[in-house]
Amino acid sequence: MSLTFCHQTRNRTRPLFHNKYTYLKRLDELPVGPGWVCDEWEVEGDLLDENGARQTEDVELWRRDPVECIQELLGNPVFKTFIRYAPEKLFGDQEGTERTRIYDEMWTADWWWDIQGVLPSGATVAPVILSSDKTQLSRFSGDKQAWPVYLSVGNISKSVRRQPSMRATILVGYIPVTKLECFSKGKRRSLEGYCLFHECMKAILEPLIKAGEVGVEMVCADGAIRRVHPILAAYVADHPEQCLISGCQENFCPKCSVHSSKLGEPIYSVMKDQTLVWDFIQEEARGEKSSEFKELGLRLIDPFWRNLPHCDIFSCITPDLLHQLHKGVFKDHTVSWATSCLEGGAKELDRRFKAMPSHPALRHFKRGISLVSQWTGTEYKQMEKVFVGAITGASDPDVIRAVRAVLDFLYYAHFESHTDDSLRRMDAAWAAFHQHKHAFVREGVRDRFNIPKLHSALHYALSIRKLGTTDGYNTEHSERLHIDYAKQGYAASNKRAYIQQMAIWLNRQEAVSQFQAFLDWARPAPGSCARDDPFDTRKDCDGDVEMEEEEAAAAMGDGTAQYVVAKNPGMRGVTVRQLIRDFGCTDFVRALEEYLRDASRRRSGELPVAARFVHSSTRFALYKRITVFLPPMRQVSRLPMKDVIRAMPAQSSRPLRPAVPPHFDTVLVREHPRAADSTNPLEGLRVARVRAILRLPLTYGEELTKDPVAFVEWFTPFRTQDVDSGMFPVSYSSRNHRRRVSIIPVTQIIRSCYLIPKWGRKVDTTWTSANVLDKCTKFYVSPYLRHHDFVLYRYLYDKHVS
Repeated sequence: MSLTFCHQTRNRTRPLFHNKYTYLKRLDELPVGPGWVCDEWEVEGDLLDENGARQTEDVELWRRDPVECIQELLGNPVFKTFIRYAPEKLFGDQEGTERTRIYDEMWTADWWWDIQGVLPSGATVAPVILSSDKTQLSRFSGDKQAWPVYLSVGNISKSVRRQPSMRATILVGYIPVTKLECFSKGKRRSLEGYCLFHECMKAILEPLIKAGEVGVEMVCADGAIRRVHPILAAYVADHPEQCLISGCQENFCPKCSVHSSKLGEPIYSVMKDQTLVWDFIQEEARGEKSSEFKELGLRLIDPFWRNLPHCDIFSCITPDLLHQLHKGVFKDHTVSWATSCLEGGAKELDRRFKAMPSHPALRHFKRGISLVSQWTGTEYKQMEKVFVGAITGASDPDVIRAVRAVLDFLYYAHFESHTDDSLRRMDAAWAAFHQHKHAFVREGVRDRFNIPKLHSALHYALSIRKLGTTDGYNTEHSERLHIDYAKQGYAASNKRAYIQQMAIWLNRQEAVSQFQAFLDWARPAPGSCARDDPFDTRKDCDGDVEMEEEEAAAAMGDGTAQYVVAKNPGMRGVTVRQLIRDFGCTDFVRALEEYLRDASRRRSGELPVAARFVHSSTRFALYKRITVFLPPMRQVSRLPMKDVIRAMPAQSSRPLRPAVPPHFDTVLVREHPRAADSTNPLEGLRVARVRAILRLPLTYGEELTKDPVAFVEWFTPFRTQDVDSGMFPVSYSSRNHRRRVSIIPVTQIIRSCYLIPKWGRKVDTTWTSANVLDKCTKFYVSPYLRHHDFVLYRYLYDKHVS
């Protein structure tokens, strides 16, 4: 049967190839994008071989024409609705005052306006965004590496550039990775590595010199022909590569002229001047000992950027959230210092992480954090969500305030849209760190803070004002592109002369992608419709689940918070006795009677007979979870985000399935409407813990069964923030020495929230992640669970207070 099927398939499809070789030849006939050029160089070192001649090393630079790549991007009709050809200014009020100016995409920032002013009338700017990063290719053994250089343009929306599947970033070159063993070890070999990098980048970017000066006519995605000036605007790289690009030593700032001994102070120094830096390098090359050359930590190179028109390389270097903040400032420094200052040290911190309550948006570190051997950006972000709460009670107040300041700065830096007010608050958070960092000195943990990554935070606000928000220039995007443009190509090669094979493989991949895009445009699939937006249901870079446009519109409805539950309840026939025993729904009958009486009073009618008698054997249908939707926020996401709330009892172990602990999540509930003129974002909101999500029987009447209801335990109202951690303290609310409970419609649930226990000086060893919400009575409401929460609890509330 299978042979017959194969025979029929072969006869019906009739492919134009009969083996892999002819198939690849057919692929090579498809139209392709910019072609590859290989430059072969011979590097002559200072070491001598056995014959007394200088040792040499052959290197290959594989590159593409960046102007052709820009033409490919600007002319791609897929990007038609996501491209801007001129700068814009956005404001938060109708008057358009500068204090309400919004910084978002690159075309809303200052750099584009400045460049547009020096170009001829009618010129179109193509802000070139470069990124480069060395990556490992071989997995288990060997030292095979690649050094890709990527290119995109700021005309394309950052939300599109962030998606690898949209192919809005193009690979323009592979810088040769060589050990330069023909040079003597030490400073000489390091300097020659700098020089080789700049020579390669000079060769790759040479076409941009003339194109940036006189412009190039390009057919754009909207069909118009424009004279485009491609100008280097941003370079995305980690700190070592930033120093490589700017030509300075790694213990100096790659952007400004601050001395290396002053990096630990909040000193705003003058930005380096590209012309002056080149003059200092020339003076050093001529043998004139320049004091500025040493003070700026420069290296004797011929920089690739010196002839690029309208380019200021020191302003081009963008913030690096992953390596500078998440890994550097937070994980490598702040976590290490705060752990050393904690009473009980790493063991006490591990116990606190183990006992943290669970949440769908949070990773639970079951073994603590000291035993994690392989850290990634995801682990850094998960740890940041609870770290301030983890050190409360056992740390010096100044240590807590310093850590809080670091986290506040980091979360502000993540905003996808800024105003001058939010940038001022971001700078104020960093100033607060410097105000309280002396605690680490007092504890004997640190005596100096001359760390370039700490200093780099001073440049974030200026970079955002010039180039737009940091989510458009994240090195996480480059790390992800390595998979498509380096690792997969290497895996498809025979591991010999692999760069050439990777270039050929990439050409074929792009040809297939372009041809498929043409087919989709020319002959749409039946029942499909063209999408006007590339946003797919996916997790964003911070792990929050975003939604499709259509799904978002349906979820938000008329603007009020909506919800989604399963079509049928997952737990049927649950008795009141089981609700009290397994779900912790104490006083369930009384709470239900109060809810039914209130509902009857509002409807001015009598309760149905079935709703008048509730006893311990009465059965209800329960949902295991409910999904609500966080509304769009300009600083976080333009689309709603899914927020899952669980109410599930413990499940015993079964064969091949371990026991599952109970999950009863905490939520924010709209207890009463917010006043129309109120600026307090928390007015009318209160924390509660969901114990059960019920569907009332149909015999209770249509009005009472339209929406599910939730049995909740209440916490005390929001009052004042803790002065050290900045978090709101809450505790279980009681009535007659019993926890206050209610049954409410699920439509009153606004979002989930996260409570961190008040640990005291030492954590109670009986507390676990499964029981800590039951055993502990006092908590902090964490503003760091999601960026959405940070905007609500910190940014908007602080604006209200101030």
